[in-house]
Amino acid sequence: MKESKKNMIFYTLIFSNLVTYLVILALWISIPSELTLNLSITFFNLCFSLLLIIKERDRFEKIYTSKKFKKISEVLGSSFLIFCILCVINHLFYKNPKGWDLTKHKQNSLSPETVNMLKNLEALPEIFVFSRKQNKGAIEALFNLYKLEKSGFKISHIDAELRPDLLKKFHVKKVPMILFKNGFREKRIFSSSEASVTNALVTVMRKKDPLIYYSMGHQEADPFERGKDGVSHLIKLLEKSLFQVRPIHLASLEEIPEKVDSLIIWGPREGFHENELKTIDLFLKRGGKLLIGMDPDFGKVDKLQSLRNLINEWGLKVNNDLVVDSLNNYAGSKGSIPLIKNFPKNDPLTKNFKGPLFFPLVSSVEKGKDNGGKYLFPVKTTNIPASWAEKTKQEVNSGRVTFNSGVDKPGPISVVGAWESEELKKKTKIYAFGNTSFVVNGYANFGQNFAFFLRGVSWLHQGEKILSFTVPKIKDAPVFISSPQLGVIFYFSVLFVPLMMFSIALFIYRRSVRS
Repeated sequence: MKESKKNMIFYTLIFSNLVTYLVILALWISIPSELTLNLSITFFNLCFSLLLIIKERDRFEKIYTSKKFKKISEVLGSSFLIFCILCVINHLFYKNPKGWDLTKHKQNSLSPETVNMLKNLEALPEIFVFSRKQNKGAIEALFNLYKLEKSGFKISHIDAELRPDLLKKFHVKKVPMILFKNGFREKRIFSSSEASVTNALVTVMRKKDPLIYYSMGHQEADPFERGKDGVSHLIKLLEKSLFQVRPIHLASLEEIPEKVDSLIIWGPREGFHENELKTIDLFLKRGGKLLIGMDPDFGKVDKLQSLRNLINEWGLKVNNDLVVDSLNNYAGSKGSIPLIKNFPKNDPLTKNFKGPLFFPLVSSVEKGKDNGGKYLFPVKTTNIPASWAEKTKQEVNSGRVTFNSGVDKPGPISVVGAWESEELKKKTKIYAFGNTSFVVNGYANFGQNFAFFLRGVSWLHQGEKILSFTVPKIKDAPVFISSPQLGVIFYFSVLFVPLMMFSIALFIYRRSVRS
């Protein structure tokens, strides 16, 4: 009886010792940063194992000299080799991480804009994350998505509770806070969203934030108007996309300052004076960038004819007509609001862009005077006879438009055009739209329209990867696991399942021995 009791105690101690090793392994995998805890438990269990071997050396001697132990040793040796191979494979995957997002709307991935921006970054800033332990996991998970797309991120996680000296050194008054440093430029953010992180990366890697002048004084779309016909939402997106936008009256300027990167003329209804046209022309001659949008005007006199002539001389012609698409259009518009779904895959303005786009009452845009350079016409309607550019004012004003061969221009019709000069140092660029109302406040929920506009601004500024994530309805965000959920996963996968498998294996082994 005493011998049986001793055996029971012995096997219980052995089993406890093995289970503790499994727990130690799980601790080293799940919380490698807790060195004191991990080392203490490991050292304690090794000492416990050593004491067991010394006290029961006779029993152990019989065990490890038996044939069964040799067979078990072979199995354990093979298992160890397999484990080592898996470790090597895991290390390779860790060094070269890849991810697959199987969700419908790619909610656990970075947006295409962020991915493109990362691909174009030649260098990366230093990143310092100041947070408490409860915030660290979520921030770390977000940056892991960035590491999947681009290796080389240097991220220092600083515990705000353990390192108050570093908080004082970096003048951190609020946590969590993420600091991006690139030489003398730095950016601090207090939000761990993709939009905030990506915009911070763009900001800190730029030499300066581009400056845009927004033309006023000709009844242009009002940048301050918050009603449905204003463009305050668009201006807000530009500012969130790290641009400085300043409204300006061209009549008050003799020339546009050198510090200005681009000029926007959006939806004017009154004509431009000769001096204003000269100012625009001089700006383009020195390599300026112009974004212009003109709506069709079917009144008796086209007040914008002089402006159209100037743009035509530079290479793009914004016609005063009405584009009709009877096949693809916004419901109930009878073709006057073309809906465009297909885009050139290799065009820099539409690469990876899915759309759709719609343009209420839009004019056609085509090649103007041939000055050489490069032309882009990324947005076109469907083919004849479904679409055409209506040239007859009387038909437009009556509301009954029909295609008249020899008068109207047959489709496909371009409604957006871009041109850039061939000069390398001062590359003039013009980006022209035949409609401006597609980005008014009333359409703020139609994210693709605004995203396409921002792509154009990006192209104007030498491909700067600007971003705004406030437009799309679907929010791109990784899935973060809470501490209780992590605990359930840990205990179930690391402890419960291995113990269950070990128990089943022991039961099968004892049964085979008896038989």
